[in-house]
Amino acid sequence: MSITLGKRAFEAISRYMLREFTASYNFLAMSCTLRNMGLANCAEWCLGRSEDNHRRAMEVFHHLENRGVKFKLAPIPVSRQDWRAPLHIFEEVYRQEQELSGMVSVVYESAVADKDYIMQQFVANFFEDHSKSELNSMNLLNRLRKMQSSDIGVFEFDAELKLIL
Repeated sequence: MSITLGKRAFEAISRYMLREFTASYNFLAMSCTLRNMGLANCAEWCLGRSEDNHRRAMEVFHHLENRGVKFKLAPIPVSRQDWRAPLHIFEEVYRQEQELSGMVSVVYESAVADKDYIMQQFVANFFEDHSKSELNSMNLLNRLRKMQSSDIGVFEFDAELKLIL
């Protein structure tokens, strides 16, 4: 049985799902880069974020599937992998989290416009996740900015991340 899904909500949730998969892959690439820099705890933190983004993307996938929606997955864009410093990675982490938070709002607004109450309820669950992720990434970025003036500071930042893993 298929449950109707509004066109705007479907397009918005499809873009959001692709962005979550892309973010998951980006975090995986960041993890590899950080590990190569000798920052194992930062790498593990990014790996955890990769898993979180993948989990959310799969929740969307299953939601659409359970509603009987027929869809095709778009290809995941190639991830950037040329970061030169941990600061550049954490700046991108913060931008990525801001973008995802904004996309959740767009999905919700599209579901409201389509009067898709099921989608509204489903997406509402993502707001808290994203607001926490965005705040956490902002705090980590600000902390790294203060510590990154020396190599020792970067390794101290890495050691601190082990405490929140």
